Amino acid sequence: MILKNYIKLLDIDQFVDGIQHHDSKENNNLLRKFFDIKRHYDLQKLIEQMTIKTRREIFFSLLDELNSSTRLISYLQNNMSNDNDIDQILINSCSFILYVILKILNDLRVKVTDNDLEKYQNTILTLFITFINEYFIKKEHLRVNEKHHGTLIKEILHFICNITDKTLTIPIFININCPQTCLQWLSLSYLNGYEYKCIIGILNNIARHDEGVIVLSKSDCVKIVRQFKNEVLNINIDFIINKDMRSAVSLLLDLILALVVDPDELHAEEINSGTINQVLSTTKIILKSTGFRYEGCHISELFLVLMKLCTNDNVIDYILQQNQYQTIFLATLKTFLSDIENEKLNDDNFDMNVLTIMALANIIWSISFHDRYKNELIQNINTLKKLEVFRETDTINYVLPRIYIPHQMLSLRRTIDGIWQNLFPSLPSKLENKSISNRKIICSLMISYSHVNIDFCRQLYDVLSTIPQLSINVDINTGKYLWKEISQTIEQSDVVLFLLSKDFFYNKSCRQELIYVTDILKKLFLPIFIDHDFKPTGWLHKRIARLKCIRFGEINFMNTCEELLSMINEHLYMNISLVRNSLDIKQWNDQEVKQWFTKNHILPELYEFYQFRNGNELLLYGQAILAFPWINEYERIKLRFEEKFQQQKQNLSQDQFLQLINALERLQKQTYFN
Repeated sequence: MILKNYIKLLDIDQFVDGIQHHDSKENNNLLRKFFDIKRHYDLQKLIEQMTIKTRREIFFSLLDELNSSTRLISYLQNNMSNDNDIDQILINSCSFILYVILKILNDLRVKVTDNDLEKYQNTILTLFITFINEYFIKKEHLRVNEKHHGTLIKEILHFICNITDKTLTIPIFININCPQTCLQWLSLSYLNGYEYKCIIGILNNIARHDEGVIVLSKSDCVKIVRQFKNEVLNINIDFIINKDMRSAVSLLLDLILALVVDPDELHAEEINSGTINQVLSTTKIILKSTGFRYEGCHISELFLVLMKLCTNDNVIDYILQQNQYQTIFLATLKTFLSDIENEKLNDDNFDMNVLTIMALANIIWSISFHDRYKNELIQNINTLKKLEVFRETDTINYVLPRIYIPHQMLSLRRTIDGIWQNLFPSLPSKLENKSISNRKIICSLMISYSHVNIDFCRQLYDVLSTIPQLSINVDINTGKYLWKEISQTIEQSDVVLFLLSKDFFYNKSCRQELIYVTDILKKLFLPIFIDHDFKPTGWLHKRIARLKCIRFGEINFMNTCEELLSMINEHLYMNISLVRNSLDIKQWNDQEVKQWFTKNHILPELYEFYQFRNGNELLLYGQAILAFPWINEYERIKLRFEEKFQQQKQNLSQDQFLQLINALERLQKQTYFN
């Protein structure tokens, strides 16, 4: 309360004038009392006794005070005069209060998300970054003699490091260019060891987020990190990175590389870099440590890195052919499954322990693709069954909204399905010996892809969905299908399109789908390269090497779609083509229009309501309705629609009508008019 009131007083000119000209001694005594309070009371113990709700209230109350203080913001913007000793009194007061606030915020260690921080993104968080940046790069413009300046920078860095440790907050820091700025700081040659350690810690936190990896990769992160290792860390200059922090800095740098560098490249460089071995040896150390922590890292961070590395078959072999690591993974999973039964949902490490279980499950799924390692997994079937029991509890649903899930981590249910399918392959529910010698009327087509590539998938779907002869199955929204549903969809499809990219290659679910099509069903599929630079290796290369592939990016998108349809025609004895000319649609009969409604999942009653007799009427209606706000048409027909279907008690919601509007927009985009 005293601190909050003092912050408010700093914004009152009369108070500032008083401490500058009359009561500077009393002001200094007041500021010293903050330290006296900290010395007299064990604040850390008091904080530990607080409820999570109380800690959050104090945290955001202080942050709001800081965010709204004109004087403190002016200080962070370096807009305050420091021409004389009187000015310096106010500057020192602001510096001291900021230090105290940040010290308390750091001690509270509140778990935050991007939603919590959004209101501070363009204000106080941006100011923190620019304030440090000016201190590091433009020292001549700063108050270099300010008493508390060095310790203040330390607390700001500590604050950012703490906040970014909650991976859900990373998009906020990406928006304010924190990754690029931290890399610039790491390139400077005159910082001290603590500053370097904090910066590297922030970069490691950023690298744990998929969007963070993308930004870091584009900003020469790998080059800068390796340069720092060679020019600063490896030359053992103790006055920069002393012995006490050397191991922590070395670990963080290797974790960054393991998260940002492609596993293939990392494996090829292992002899010289030792990054994978560093991760493995640290994992062993943490598993023997109290609280599963070492050098500030929780074991979940190591297993998340190993989860990414284990999507690469060469890395799996490298890891598992030494030091009983498969046994370690299984034993650790068993331990965490047992321990978590006795933990409380609000325990500090509870979320991270659940994340550890999910990461280990995904690692085991990757291992289960390899025949040579299956026996040990089968011997530990009770642990895997216990994992399945854990999945059915409410724990996962409670924790998931509070943690960040990287795209390479599949849901626990999908992961368990995948492990069982690899260990005990299920045969197709019913294999029909379909003859394709006769020309087909409707082709059932499934699209398999990595959800990282959802934009391309939507683009392709928008084109193919305009073709009446194609019935398309694709998980465009949820990404939550279970293996049973996926396998049945594959079995019922005439052809499966695999959208191949690096993300597809490293996705365990995509891998399982392709193996099921090629090895179990021996079904017709078409490999489609959507990443021009991607060159398949290993398990994927073995299955598509001799096949004719479609490659997007080499020629016009629509022309490549024509090439794809030509290949479908060739294999299924069909005669389909893209709807690229409005004359094609105008010639649709009423049944083809009905097929279009069905394929686009439009409410069937809407087809009955409009009763379009041909494609020309559909096109003309689309042109008319899309020229004005759709809500006007919705309000116009809503009552008429509900009167027509009064007996069926069928209403028309905005979402149902929007489904029609969106489908008409897609149809317009894929046609040109004569």
